[in-house]
Amino acid sequence: MKGPLSYVGGKNRLANQIIALIPKHKTYVEAFAGGAQVMFRKEPSAVEVINDLDGELVNFYRVCQAHHEELLRSLEFVLLSRKWYERLSKTPPESLTDIQRAARYFIIQKCSFGGMVARHNFAAHITKQPTFTPKRIPEMISSAYKRLQNVQIENLPFEKVLEKYDRPTTFFYLDPPYYGVKLYNHNFSDENFLSLKRCLSNLKGKFLLSINDHPFIRKLFAEFKIEKVGIFYSLQKHAGRRYSELLIRNY
Repeated sequence: MKGPLSYVGGKNRLANQIIALIPKHKTYVEAFAGGAQVMFRKEPSAVEVINDLDGELVNFYRVCQAHHEELLRSLEFVLLSRKWYERLSKTPPESLTDIQRAARYFIIQKCSFGGMVARHNFAAHITKQPTFTPKRIPEMISSAYKRLQNVQIENLPFEKVLEKYDRPTTFFYLDPPYYGVKLYNHNFSDENFLSLKRCLSNLKGKFLLSINDHPFIRKLFAEFKIEKVGIFYSLQKHAGRRYSELLIRNY
């Protein structure tokens, strides 16, 4: 199944390739969950963890997991209009209940260009029909609720989640913000990547890291196995252009 959220750089197109590379494990951890497309598509593991630093995203997943019926009621009369989108964007999340926050986040994310909530750009569909319509909301939320039932949801810095769950039987899937791309709520600096490299070099478990192809990344992670794959993006002026992504792993 597909997850309810999609982002630029999300793993819809690469999910099957990544899943095919997942080794035998007991605990599955996504340190940078985002849309968590790999977790939603793969078969459940004995223990599963998704983590993200974005508190609004984490709140959405937790509400979807524990209060999906209330969330569906909050989304029952959704109107996909620029005016309503702008009103939601200007509403401070801290003024809302957790369920209202989750509904707000979901609608803003589904209507934002490229799924980038931080940029608050309404995605107008001019040349084709949108893939998201209000009629699909019950199916999307209900499916996510079922898949999330035995998943632990964390809101920690990646260093903390790697340390907390690191065991020889743990597999970490890592999908950090793309190097040099500033589209995210929490952008990733060179120092963040250096910290990630230090953590991965000392890991007891196995990991697979997906990231955009860049000389800095290739040099930093040169000690690991690096595989180049090609995918298509559909963002901005480069729609349909083929880009390179790297799959980096320690097994």
